[in-house]
Amino acid sequence: MIPAEPPRLRALRILLVLDATVLFLLGLLLIVAPRQVEIAFHFADLPAGVSYLIGLWGCVFATMAIGYGVAALDPLRHAVWVQVGIARGALECIFGVISIARGIVTWQQAGFGIVIAAFITIAYAALYPRK
Repeated sequence: MIPAEPPRLRALRILLVLDATVLFLLGLLLIVAPRQVEIAFHFADLPAGVSYLIGLWGCVFATMAIGYGVAALDPLRHAVWVQVGIARGALECIFGVISIARGIVTWQQAGFGIVIAAFITIAYAALYPRK
């Protein structure tokens, strides 16, 4: 008989799977349709080379998703991926806020990402496996 999984660990597994799925799908989208992503985020008339950088970003997202997927199988064994999730979310949030403050992007362009990054940071921190 398999012992029942604690609710917090189950929630962490679900969060890891959701994060992995979103990152993987977003990564694929960034790789195969960078111009459409630029338009969706209200960036127009960017040089063609930017699409290359966006595609590389997609490669990072897709491969990180694999790590989160593996971590979802055994979050206690792969707690470092939860730490990476906390660091990633915090850094994305801080970078987004700084970019808005510097006038590089608008809230319309970066706000959704900042909110999601803050949520991911808080959720991973709250669910971090403790002994």
